[in-house]
Amino acid sequence: MAAFDLVLHGATGFVGQLVVDYLALHPEGNRFSWAIAGRNPDKLARIRRSAAARGSEPGVIVTQAADKASVEAMVSDARVVLNAAGPYSECHADNIVGVCAVSGTHYADLSGEYWYQRRLIDQYHEEADRSGAKIVLAAGVDSIPSDLGVQLAIEHLASKGGRARHIKSLFTSYAGSFSGGTRRSMQARKRIAQSEEYEPGFHTDPYVLAPGAERSDDDETVSGWDSRRFDADFRRFGGPFFMAPINARVVRRSLALGGHLPCTYAEGISTGAWLKASWLWLSRGFGYFVGAPIPMKPESGEGPPPWLQRAGSFCLRVYASTGDRTRSALVEVRGAGDPGYLATSKMFSELGLALLLDEAAPGGGVLTPATALGPVLRQRLANAEGSKFINFRILD
Repeated sequence: MAAFDLVLHGATGFVGQLVVDYLALHPEGNRFSWAIAGRNPDKLARIRRSAAARGSEPGVIVTQAADKASVEAMVSDARVVLNAAGPYSECHADNIVGVCAVSGTHYADLSGEYWYQRRLIDQYHEEADRSGAKIVLAAGVDSIPSDLGVQLAIEHLASKGGRARHIKSLFTSYAGSFSGGTRRSMQARKRIAQSEEYEPGFHTDPYVLAPGAERSDDDETVSGWDSRRFDADFRRFGGPFFMAPINARVVRRSLALGGHLPCTYAEGISTGAWLKASWLWLSRGFGYFVGAPIPMKPESGEGPPPWLQRAGSFCLRVYASTGDRTRSALVEVRGAGDPGYLATSKMFSELGLALLLDEAAPGGGVLTPATALGPVLRQRLANAEGSKFINFRILD
């Protein structure tokens, strides 16, 4: 029997500490037991004391992700494992996933590394499906808003009697910053793209996370939105978005697993979103006006200052239409907090609690937020923090 309901691995990192803060104050704290895990016992002890001061004292598990016996001991103590230690392709996350897949333990991480995600799909999807373990990838701002927003748009269009064949998303707001972990992940993506480990077409395949999927007749690219243009459906100018290559691949996996292909997908960001983000930084003098400068080259474990975490926000609109474009649906996903950090830590926490506490559809595998939990997660996020965190709206 597991000693803890939920174990957070990577608790000493920047996002990991935000997750600890959120779980320590969670209103459902009496419904679950939890522990923090990592390789540094001194840092874990300090974080445990901080959480206890907030009202909830987690257990502590010292583990080395590179050591399988250590990982097996950690997983045996958990019903759900949340992994916040990235870059995942370089921090032995596949060791944790492998043990979870075999044992039937639910798992989630914040990975945006498509080659790591594909490796997990190839190696562990069938095993996790047999054991019932839900292995949920991209469980933060990449790619929960895009994934759940697309799912809602498909559902709404179906309620109008239409089947989605073309879907596009546009971030109309994305204001926040980045951390040392983000820099390391970007460096990892650059290294893998320059290596000869994969065929060149692997890196440009829009369906790399949906092997064998039925593709649309359109000549799709990874993000689908590769140039700046005016979009009549959104009534905004939009252009390429740096997170789209992560989100679009995950969305296409959801479309494949959900039986919604062939269906095109494109994701971009509006010009207005960049202007809003720029104003947020400039109006505070890059943080110098409020005594907390934004680190321009954050080190590992370092991220945006508290004022920026609170002031950040995001808003995504998703437009779905039928093949003949005679029927359509428009939905919006709006959230508060720095998207990549404060908002991500809350989304990640709530997804873990959904795996633990909520009634989701049965079945396991290497999944996405939408295919693992779908409406269950959407409802949990909508209820979080007195319904002031994330809002899902049907616009048309």
